[in-house]
Amino acid sequence: MNDFTYASRKQPEFMCLRLVRCAQCDLVYAPSPPDTSFLTSAYADAAYDSAEEAKCAAASYAKALEPYVEHLRSRTAAVDVGAGNGALLGWLRQLGFAQVVGIEPSRAAIDAASDDVRGLLREGMFSPEMLKDVTPSLICSFMTLEHLADPGVFVKTAFELLEPGGMIAVVVHNWQGVLNRSLGLRSPIIDVEHLQLYNPKSVIALLKGAGFEAVDVCPISNSYPMRYWLRLTPLPGTMKAAMGRLLERSALADLKIPLRVGNILAVGTKPSMESA
Repeated sequence: MNDFTYASRKQPEFMCLRLVRCAQCDLVYAPSPPDTSFLTSAYADAAYDSAEEAKCAAASYAKALEPYVEHLRSRTAAVDVGAGNGALLGWLRQLGFAQVVGIEPSRAAIDAASDDVRGLLREGMFSPEMLKDVTPSLICSFMTLEHLADPGVFVKTAFELLEPGGMIAVVVHNWQGVLNRSLGLRSPIIDVEHLQLYNPKSVIALLKGAGFEAVDVCPISNSYPMRYWLRLTPLPGTMKAAMGRLLERSALADLKIPLRVGNILAVGTKPSMESA
C-alpha cells in the first residue's frame, strides 16, 4: 500500500478484495468493502501522475459520447463525476454545454489541472449538495462506478438531479471481456480499488433499476501511448522495466495505439415530462 494505491491509471499491484458474483445480474462485487470514511480519505490523499493518460482517455470518451449527446434536447449543464484533472471538461464545453462541472476527491489531481479548467472542479466525494446550483442535462462517470461503495445510490441520485430528458453516461470495465477473462486474476481490473466489476447485463440492470430508459451499451476503444499499455501488463517488474527502456530509446513509447481491452459505455435517459 502506498500513495498510488488509490490513484488513477497506476501501476497494477494485482491486489484485490474478496470478490463474489451475483447469480441474478452477473455483478462481481466485494461483499465486505472498506468503510466510507476510509475510502474518502484514501482518494483525497492519493497521488497523481497520469495527466498524459487522462488527456488520451478524455479524447476516447468524448468520441464515444458525441453520438449520444447529439440526441439531447438540452445542453444546460454537464457534470463529470470522478473528473481527475478535468481533462474531459474542455471536450464537454466543445460539445456545447453552457455550464460544465467536474467533481473529484483527489486534491493532487485538482492541483494538476490546467488553469482553464481548474476553476470548474469541485473537491470531494459526489453528493447532491455539491450540485445545488446545477440542473444537469448530462451526468457522466467514466471508470468511477467500480470505486463507489454504493453505485446504486449514485445512479439513483443522478436520476433525481437530471432534468427531464437528461442523460447518464458511464464507462466501466467489462469483466466478461475476452482479454479480462483470459488474464484472470492477472488482469489489471482485478484491483483493491474496485469494489465491483460489471458486464453488459449488470450495468443495464443498474441503470434501469434507477429509472433510466433507452439504455444502450457498446464497447469502446481506448488510445494510449505504448508506455502505458506496457504498464498494465502482468509481466515481471524487471522485464517490464527493460522493455520500457527499449521503448524510450526507440521513440516508440509515445506512439498511441487504439485497443479494445474490455471497456464498455452505457447510456440511459431520464423520461421526459411528456413520456412521464
